[in-house]
Amino acid sequence: MLFHKIKISLTTAFVLMAVSMIYVSCNKQPIGPTGPDPVGPAEPGQYITLADFRALNTTGGDITIPAGTKKFRAVVISNSANEAAGNYRIQDESGAGVILYTVLGSPVYATGQVLEIDAAGVGILGPYNGDLELRNVPQAKVTPLGGALTITPRTATAAQVAANINSWSSTMTTISNLTSITQGSTNSTGTNYTVTDATGSLTLFVRAASGITVNTAGKTITGYVSLYNGTPQIAIRTAADIK
Repeated sequence: MLFHKIKISLTTAFVLMAVSMIYVSCNKQPIGPTGPDPVGPAEPGQYITLADFRALNTTGGDITIPAGTKKFRAVVISNSANEAAGNYRIQDESGAGVILYTVLGSPVYATGQVLEIDAAGVGILGPYNGDLELRNVPQAKVTPLGGALTITPRTATAAQVAANINSWSSTMTTISNLTSITQGSTNSTGTNYTVTDATGSLTLFVRAASGITVNTAGKTITGYVSLYNGTPQIAIRTAADIK
């Protein structure tokens, strides 16, 4: 009888252990990437690329996007706190970018947010301080998408950025082997810096509202390039963009 009780107790213990192991296994967190999943590849012909979208403007002035133009999708590469209100720099896999100026009342789009934009028949594509800007797109035609769109910054020199600024504007770029980052003028809006390598210099403007501290001892900068009244510039999203 004692042996029988011990046998039942052991059997019960094994059952309890198995149930416990199943519970613990089911209760574990999944192992894998913690960021959003990549946005799936576009179907052939589903979107117009930003490179082709920019090419719609052949006049250099304001144009209304033709009716029937396909939508495009792109990722926000700027930090809204380091841009004028409503301004976003967006880029897609084609390597092209543009300024998106959103209509009043639009949400604030975070760095890394993927947007699907239908500008057909309503959007205006034209110059803004020498750069290229898309504006007048209704909020309902700017659709945030889930997931991530990975953009690999090009590697270039300051001179190469300056030489290609019209086509590279609003795109991610890394400049290495900096010789100096020097602070210049400051006003209530922000501070100008000059970023220099062996080939030339670019202007870096950091808005006071961004709270970004510039590491003037940094040797590499990664940011998006832009054009302001003929002056090639580079902008950063966070202090970590300078190393």
